[in-house]
Amino acid sequence: MRKVGILTFHYSNNYGGVLQSYALYRFLQSLDVNVEIVDYVPSSYRPGSLARNLLRSTGLRRNPQDIDIRDFLPRLLLTRALATATFNKRNLAKFEAFRHSFMHLSGRVDEHTIHSILPHYTTVVVGSDQIWGPEQRGKPVYFLGFDDFSGKRVSYAADSTTAEVSSEHLPKLTRELERFDHISVRNEPSQRFVETITGHRPPVVVDPTLLWGFDELSSGFMSDSEPYIAVYVLGKDIHGSNVEAIKSIKRTYGDLKVYAVIIPTMKFNPCEFADRVFYDLGPEQWLDMIRHAAFVFTDSFHGTLFSLKFHRPFLAYHVEEKRSTRFIDLGKRYQIERYIVTSVDEIDAKGSLLQEPDHQVIDRVIDEHRDFSIKFLKEALEIDGKGLS
Repeated sequence: MRKVGILTFHYSNNYGGVLQSYALYRFLQSLDVNVEIVDYVPSSYRPGSLARNLLRSTGLRRNPQDIDIRDFLPRLLLTRALATATFNKRNLAKFEAFRHSFMHLSGRVDEHTIHSILPHYTTVVVGSDQIWGPEQRGKPVYFLGFDDFSGKRVSYAADSTTAEVSSEHLPKLTRELERFDHISVRNEPSQRFVETITGHRPPVVVDPTLLWGFDELSSGFMSDSEPYIAVYVLGKDIHGSNVEAIKSIKRTYGDLKVYAVIIPTMKFNPCEFADRVFYDLGPEQWLDMIRHAAFVFTDSFHGTLFSLKFHRPFLAYHVEEKRSTRFIDLGKRYQIERYIVTSVDEIDAKGSLLQEPDHQVIDRVIDEHRDFSIKFLKEALEIDGKGLS
């Protein structure tokens, strides 16, 4: 029987990475495809390790340019250390439980053993998420750089983060991408990345989270809560500070409670302005946090997409280069540029809070894009409506 493997960032303990993996898996299942997640986890990935957690709790980042002097304030150091010590294991356990409860995983492999499992599949789909980013380009895994794999190679909504390609990686990437049977990407910079390498312009498709409804994951969490602003921030503060952005939101929406979601296994900035901080939500609870919010404030790509899915008023921002390309593309693609900013001053300049998103218009744009994306998937996987043909 033909079998499809999905190779993606399913192992990362963040909500977007896990839920986009789940969405593509469930969507293919709904088409009667025999599918599983390739349980590839790099040997270097140890989110529960003492060394990694010490770095996170002290505020150190891999890129020295990203270090903020405020990271080393004793008060913030203590907050991080306490959150890490208290919630890490609980948070990791919830993500692991979700993966094993809601997705069928292959046997665990790493970069040294993955080639042994790929022949089990007639097709491997790589994507979505930032699987083709600069840090992955010297490695073979997400580019399927394995000579002993003879199956079909497909990318779905792969994201390269940036369009630029170094001369160092060009020969390797050319060899690998030209072996793909079907390529699709998540945004325009990734489209240019592939075109630079192959000379062909691949289609841009919807993120997998827009293929699936997620109704089955509604847990009722926060459904009886008083109205609140949900804050989900993964990177640096907006220019002008998140505190000032929240003040602007409250001037329009009222003095609502502020509930922040933080992933303690990631480098985080404590939300001292929040009335309550949640450090240990599972993916289902995080979905409900967005689903029931009166307003969403986020710098997360998937936080923005789920705000659109659940018709929540929102304000998204980007200040870091690695986040900017996907937000600029998202704003243009779904006509939501007004609600994506880089600074507190821009909130007023764009009138971001003066009018809520017109979800009827946005839904029509997304629906059209989703139909196009489903057509791509069916053609790439040779699905005739009753599963793989």
